[in-house]
Amino acid sequence: MTFHLEVISRFQAAANADALLYTPLNAGLSFRRSRVYTVDISGDEQKARTYLLSVLVDAISQEYSEQDTPILNGALFTIDYGMKAGALDLEKEAILQNYRGRGDMGFSLNSLKITQRVYIFGEGDKDALSKRFAKDVCNPAIHNWTIA
Repeated sequence: MTFHLEVISRFQAAANADALLYTPLNAGLSFRRSRVYTVDISGDEQKARTYLLSVLVDAISQEYSEQDTPILNGALFTIDYGMKAGALDLEKEAILQNYRGRGDMGFSLNSLKITQRVYIFGEGDKDALSKRFAKDVCNPAIHNWTIA
């Protein structure tokens, strides 16, 4: 079974998207960030869900969606980026170490993919803007990314 989980802060409002760029556009765009976890598990699905929610979500300060669709609507575009295979991903390693340290939990965590999602809100040329943001946000040496 593949478990999808998008986690976003409840209290962090949209901020000026120029903060993501090396040189500001002054185009009136804003952004929000989230993390998307895609986990392949086998075994007891409810135990896996309970474990993943307890490890990946702070119930007070974060909200989440278990859908494979973006949690926020109305974005001009989104950039999803994550670490390339072989690049050190400290968050992923910490989660896997926690999982391994727990012993038999009734399920197996077969794979874990962590993606950062950046939502860009506002108006403008989606294609030109998305290329500009991807160039400044993503490092081609260590990241894979998609634009939607």
